[in-house]
Amino acid sequence: MLVSNMFKPLKYLNTIKLRKYLSSMIDKKQKFFIQDEVQFKMNSTLNHQEKLNECIKHGLTSNTVLSNKWIFKINIDHLSNGLVLLKKWNPKKMDDLFVLLQLPMKRLVYLTKKTHIESKIVPQGNRVYYFASTFEKKPEQVCYHLMRYKFLFTRDFETLSHMYHILIENNVNKNDIWKDTWIFMYSIDQINQRIALAKSANLPIKPWMLRSTPEIFKRTIEIKQENRVVLNKDSTAQYLAKRLKVPEKTIRCISSKYPTTLRVSPTKLKEILDFLLNEGFKPTHILSTPRVFTHSISTLQERLTELRDLGAEPTLTALCKNKTTYQELVNKLILKNTKLYI
Repeated sequence: MLVSNMFKPLKYLNTIKLRKYLSSMIDKKQKFFIQDEVQFKMNSTLNHQEKLNECIKHGLTSNTVLSNKWIFKINIDHLSNGLVLLKKWNPKKMDDLFVLLQLPMKRLVYLTKKTHIESKIVPQGNRVYYFASTFEKKPEQVCYHLMRYKFLFTRDFETLSHMYHILIENNVNKNDIWKDTWIFMYSIDQINQRIALAKSANLPIKPWMLRSTPEIFKRTIEIKQENRVVLNKDSTAQYLAKRLKVPEKTIRCISSKYPTTLRVSPTKLKEILDFLLNEGFKPTHILSTPRVFTHSISTLQERLTELRDLGAEPTLTALCKNKTTYQELVNKLILKNTKLYI
């Protein structure tokens, strides 16, 4: 009890120190922004000051303006008119939408009209906030994304929303959708057909699969099925562990140092394992040289034959050398063989 009471003042003092520290950090940050603005006003032209004032008048924070120098390259009329238009989007704060000032004026006028028309249809009031909420992104980040993928502004919203829900209902990861928003350019019929085929093949669905060419999609299914046959319900790590006769944790340990090991397709792993084991290499040799799985089977075959023809008993390390060091090894062996005949 006494010990507990002894530490109470110390705990209280630490709390006070922490509060003072955090308070000082906030003050420093605010002071920095104030100094930054003062410095700007001292060194800037009247034109720049006019643009800064115009932005602040329409709700942009000075920090946002001063952190985005491209704003000062915009014509003052474009800037003023653009800010007026963006206010019609009913932003929670102007800092959320300022990125759209980079759009051509005609485009911004068109999108403002479109946003007003669909404001009662689109959740959150506009597409920027809709995508920000749906994909858990910052509005500024969404603006840049929508400027890059312009069709996200113009694609029929109900179609776009319907497609999104189809994807989510079929367990497509929302981050994968965000990274591959081209999927929204495709028809709902194609997406549904591809999803049905992927499900019948018991494949995890990725957006790129749904929009790939029929040939690529077909080949993807074939590869996945071939891999499934090889693994036989095992994971890649479990498969390697069984083939190399070691505990799975050994494979996990190796893959932590050589992550590409478990990224190699099971069919390729099987092909390389079959080849190496048939050629007399031991599991211990393979385990000590996991990068062998990143080489093509044809390269391994060619090098093995060449080195044996030169009288060497190749190691996996030799087979996995880069082109330069491998050629140096070959040259040494050739020189050695030449001396024997001199």
